[in-house]
Amino acid sequence: MHTKHTIIRGVLGALLAVTACDKTSRDAGAFTSAGVTHLQQGENDRAIRDFDRAIALNPGLVVAWRNRGLAYRGKGDFERALADYDQATLLAPGDARLYVDRGQVYLATNDHARAMQDFDRAVGMKPDLAVALEYRGKTNFLLGNLAQAAADLQRELSLDSTNASVVLWLHIARLRLAQDDASDFEAQAARVDSARWPAPVIQYFRGALTPKALRAAADTTAVDARDEGCTVGFYLGEDALVHGRRDDARTLLEETRSSCPKDLNEQRAAATELKRLGAAP
Repeated sequence: MHTKHTIIRGVLGALLAVTACDKTSRDAGAFTSAGVTHLQQGENDRAIRDFDRAIALNPGLVVAWRNRGLAYRGKGDFERALADYDQATLLAPGDARLYVDRGQVYLATNDHARAMQDFDRAVGMKPDLAVALEYRGKTNFLLGNLAQAAADLQRELSLDSTNASVVLWLHIARLRLAQDDASDFEAQAARVDSARWPAPVIQYFRGALTPKALRAAADTTAVDARDEGCTVGFYLGEDALVHGRRDDARTLLEETRSSCPKDLNEQRAAATELKRLGAAP
């Protein structure tokens, strides 16, 4: 009889443990879902508090570490963002997207070498990951590796032919390489959403808009005129470089470098181009 009761108590204990574990998992998932909602609403601090709770309940929950890293990145706290991505990659070393996320933080800290290492790793793990190819291509552009940049961006477009930003960066890289891509550029331009930024920049490079008209279009088509509108100087500056107008290029690139948020690729590219032109920071 005693043995029977012992067995029953053991079974009940195991069931209670499983139930408690399930509840903990549900609670961690609920906090993570709430955090993602706050993150999408731009409420980084509230999101971080939710992810803190989720991680305390389930330290192995990769999605909570990743999204807390996104929230810290949104706050500009790159040290904590990197720490969270480091932990996420330890928990899920086979998730290529985690390396893309961490690479973007390295870009934000101007650590281009480590950013490239992460983007290389992501592409090596998942060669058809468009976002990894896009960021590796743009990082190659920042580093002045224009041929490699063009190759990556072309591969990205084979996966996502409607990415207007990639269409532009590929076109600029090829112009800087003195390559004639007029027919490719026309075909690529036809696939993007003409009503959204940066489609007006494509129209500018096609000769359909003046610089003044491009600036006006930035105010009407940009999702965030403060962010995207400020990139006009970069694109006009790249066009000036292609045509050998270095003084104009410096002025235009400085416009983007000084007015755009530092997490924009165009701001980073403008700053890098100015260094190559010998302009003071």
